[in-house]
Amino acid sequence: MHWGAKWDQMTAVFQQTVDAIETIRSANSPDEICSRLTTFTGQFGLTGMIAGTMPMPNDPPKKQASHLLASGFPEDWMHRYLARSYFRTDPVIRRIQSNIQPFQWTEVEAYVDDTNFVAARQIFGEASEFGLNAGFAVPMITLDGDVAAVSLAGERIDVPPTAPGMIAMVSNFAIARAIELRTANVRRVKAKLAPREIECIRWTAEGKTQWEISVILSVSEYTVETHLKNAARKLSDLSPAISSRFR
Repeated sequence: MHWGAKWDQMTAVFQQTVDAIETIRSANSPDEICSRLTTFTGQFGLTGMIAGTMPMPNDPPKKQASHLLASGFPEDWMHRYLARSYFRTDPVIRRIQSNIQPFQWTEVEAYVDDTNFVAARQIFGEASEFGLNAGFAVPMITLDGDVAAVSLAGERIDVPPTAPGMIAMVSNFAIARAIELRTANVRRVKAKLAPREIECIRWTAEGKTQWEISVILSVSEYTVETHLKNAARKLSDLSPAISSRFR
């Protein structure tokens, strides 16, 4: 390729990446982030996406869901994935937790062994039932030190050599915007909750009963119940992913 033509191609790639980032910068919800990111990645066949931080191995489904920052995968697939805790054996997740370099789903052979061989076949087989035949993942480390990732997928993908860098850059910005929106929402929630309500929620999350919380806080059990009901009412207009952080 002539140097001038190569320069034009590089300029076009750069401009396309900048344009995609600018559209995501103005996104005001996780759904908008999904839509704008997949509008960009759709040219490579990556029409669905999910973004989030990595849950702990023993997290129950509800806790797993709280790690989701944005999801554009089919709802039925996400419900099945979370309900069956597939993340514990998913080789894509294992790869994300081990290496922060972007990769295609076909590059996870080293993360399939005797402990997850059968499960990996089942996960990929079931994902394909929802049109998620192939994918591309972008791991990253957040400013808080958490492992996070954007995983993109589609029925047929074509990721040319110039694409991984573009996808990674835009995906990094997308997850940063999702975290920014989540943080803003959490701050708004905390501003609505009284200190005692937050305390009761935190002790409830630790598995304490209302009676135990009443003893810890030196208040009546009725008062604890009232605080929890008031908190639930204030949180009722929030998404499950946000409100679950206070349960």
